[in-house]
Amino acid sequence: MTTPKTLPMAQPDISCPATDTEKLTVLTRLLAAYPGRTPSDFRLVRPAYMQALEGVNQWALFEAERRINQNALGHGFMPSPSELRGQINRVMEPILERERRAAIEARRYRWPEDKSPPPDEAARARIAECNRKFQCWHEANRADFPRAQHPPPRPPKQISDYSHEPVEITDALRRTLKEKAASA
Repeated sequence: MTTPKTLPMAQPDISCPATDTEKLTVLTRLLAAYPGRTPSDFRLVRPAYMQALEGVNQWALFEAERRINQNALGHGFMPSPSELRGQINRVMEPILERERRAAIEARRYRWPEDKSPPPDEAARARIAECNRKFQCWHEANRADFPRAQHPPPRPPKQISDYSHEPVEITDALRRTLKEKAASA
């Protein structure tokens, strides 16, 4: 049975940070909808709200506003800066957890060669020395050099040919052959 909780949820776009205009728009809508515990002049508390909303993305801001309007805080007042940021963090929690698990999986299944650091000067010197030794060996063992020629392959061992030798049929074999001929 498919329920709203079992339906796959599309990943929201969290790459777009919220602008100051969007933050102020959400705050203005919340101020218009809820009675405030704050001073009547919003200019006094605006820096606290803007500081609380630093680094939030657009989707999380609007989703937190939707949840506050659906009574996620449990009270009918304008949320304080910390309550608003806490609601945004709750919105982002499953997405950040998914990213954290993906990073753990990426580290777990990384190939060993992905971990190797780039070669330093000592490693480059060892590689150059190995390459020089190989070039020397290759020059000494060139294919056109007479010492490097391999002997021709040996012919395979001959299998004895017994087709010209007479075959002796024993009495037991003769009886077995007669029985097979009679039963066929």
